[in-house]
Amino acid sequence: MRTLHTAPLLRLTHDDEPPPGRPVPGDDDAPSDRAPSDRATSGDDAPSGRSVPVSGGPPDQPVPGDGGLLPGWAVLVDGARIEAIGPVEELTQAYPMVRMRRWPGTLGPALVHDGPLPPAASPRERVHALLQSGVGALLAAHLTDPAVRAAAARNDVAVLDAVRPPALAVGGRADLAVFADDGRCLATVVAGRLVHRRA
Repeated sequence: MRTLHTAPLLRLTHDDEPPPGRPVPGDDDAPSDRAPSDRATSGDDAPSGRSVPVSGGPPDQPVPGDGGLLPGWAVLVDGARIEAIGPVEELTQAYPMVRMRRWPGTLGPALVHDGPLPPAASPRERVHALLQSGVGALLAAHLTDPAVRAAAARNDVAVLDAVRPPALAVGGRADLAVFADDGRCLATVVAGRLVHRRA
């Protein structure tokens, strides 16, 4: 079943041009007084033990922009993959029967945790603690314990050899996270499945 996730969408920095016919709101249309979370650093600059945004799959049509937010945009998820990204009005017209999830925070790619997993009573709880913080991927170097690796696999957490740059890509894995203004993770979607939602 298709699900449309909508909230002010995090604009990511890419060299790619916007898809044809897809206008992108200018910086004047998006709030500019929000400082990015320290968890939202990207790529090789991320220090060890921190989490950075990442989405699996090839960035065929990444969300264009240069930071800030895209108000009124949404991500359409079908199964484990992102089917479309764009203005919510366009997507609801194209998919009138879609299930809608409206989130109260900022929507963007899930994070990749690039350090050891937090301590907990069980491998399942160690993985769940990361899901609660918006993580959708882990580095293979920190999954040497077979029980922890199995717990990550049961939750469809992506296992990466290295940190990838942030991306929400059509055709890519639907790894999303929603964050409140104070940095709390409100929801985590991993491979299209809602694995954490803050009450």
